[in-house]
Amino acid sequence: MPRHAILLPRRLRAPGRDAVRLRHDLEKDLHDGAAAGMSALALELGLISMEAADPGIGERIDAAQGLLRSVLDDLRGIGTALYPPVLVSGGLGPALCALAEYRGLRLRLDLPRHEFDTETRSRIGLLVADHLYTLGAGSSVRVRVRGRRFVRVHISDDQPGRVRPRRHRAVLRCG
Repeated sequence: MPRHAILLPRRLRAPGRDAVRLRHDLEKDLHDGAAAGMSALALELGLISMEAADPGIGERIDAAQGLLRSVLDDLRGIGTALYPPVLVSGGLGPALCALAEYRGLRLRLDLPRHEFDTETRSRIGLLVADHLYTLGAGSSVRVRVRGRRFVRVHISDDQPGRVRPRRHRAVLRCG
C-alpha cells in the first residue's frame, strides 16, 4: 500500500435524514413496543409465581423470568445500538461521552460552541456513535466537529495493538 494512502483520512458516510428517522423510529418501537410488552410479561410471571402452590412450577417460572430478562436486556442493547436514546435527552457532547464511557474508550471531544438543530445533532451523533461501536475497549479517540451549513467531522482513533492512529473524516450538508 502506498504511503500516502496510509496518511490520508478515510471517508466516513454520515447517515441521511431518512436513515436517522428510521433508526430513531426502530429504537422507539423496540423500546415502547416489544421491550414494554416483555417487561409487563415478566411482572405477570412474577405474580403467577407468588400464587403457585407447587414449588416446581415456581422454579420453572423463575427460570422463565430469568430468560425473559436476558432477552429484554439484549433487545434494549439492540435499540441502543440503532439510536442511542441519550442523543435525544442528553445532547451531543454528553451523549457521546456516555457512549465512550460505556464502551471503555478514552474520548477527547472538540465541539463548536454553537448549538446544532435536532436533525444535524442526530446525524453527527449517529456518525460518531457508529464509529465508536467499531473500536475496542482501551482505544483513544479524538473527535473534532466544525461548521454550520457544511459540518466537518474529523475522527482520529488509536487502538491498542495498532502501529499508528487512523484518521477519518466526513462532511455533512445541513440546513
